[in-house]
Amino acid sequence: MTPPLTAPFFEIGPKNLLRREALAELTLAAGRAGADYGVSVVVTVPNVLIAPIADLDAGVHVFAQGMDADRLGSSFGRVTAEALLDAGAAGVMLDHDAAPLDERTLAATVLRAKEVGLATIVCAGSASAGLAAAALAPTAVLVEPANLIGTAGTSDREWIPPITAALRRVDPAVLAMHAGGVSSPEIVRAIMATGADGTGSTSGVLAAPDPLAAARLFIAAARAGWDDAHAGAEARSGGNARTLNHC
Repeated sequence: MTPPLTAPFFEIGPKNLLRREALAELTLAAGRAGADYGVSVVVTVPNVLIAPIADLDAGVHVFAQGMDADRLGSSFGRVTAEALLDAGAAGVMLDHDAAPLDERTLAATVLRAKEVGLATIVCAGSASAGLAAAALAPTAVLVEPANLIGTAGTSDREWIPPITAALRRVDPAVLAMHAGGVSSPEIVRAIMATGADGTGSTSGVLAAPDPLAAARLFIAAARAGWDDAHAGAEARSGGNARTLNHC
């Protein structure tokens, strides 16, 4: 069984950009880097590739790219929470900018995932959407401003600390993830240094000349940024990870 998702974490979402062999190589490299740096790694894969990627036992959290709220029954062509679990998924990403859900469907889908023990990352394009998502008690909320998606963003993101604080006021157990325009390890480190629990990148990793090496650099930067933010607090408390799981 995959352990609960913990901070610090880094998510790679290769969408439908990679065939199985390349996705497997990336997953294995990311798993090794996560183990070396003490970072939980999420790889969000096409649903039809969950089983072969999960079977690699790479030490990553294999997430689905979406699911339906349907229960087991006579539906056809739908993706149930049970099917994802049986395929080996540890969780599912929901309400992605490329696959939006209405409020009612999102709430029902988060609930279905929790019923079977799947972790959930709910995407939000604004602070207000993030707070609404946090009220559903997912495992994590990803706040990703729409204008930053797919861009080469900057490391100056002054909005992250107040949004993170607001998310924790809604539900202290929700992991706060921030991304969008995460095009370099420097941006990863800056985001994590603000107190975020996690971040992630697709194009920053996959568009690099060597995506496997890039994944390692990004994951190392997530650890460095986490340490920047938490070194003093950890020394006082004797711990270095927030273990948060709603499953």
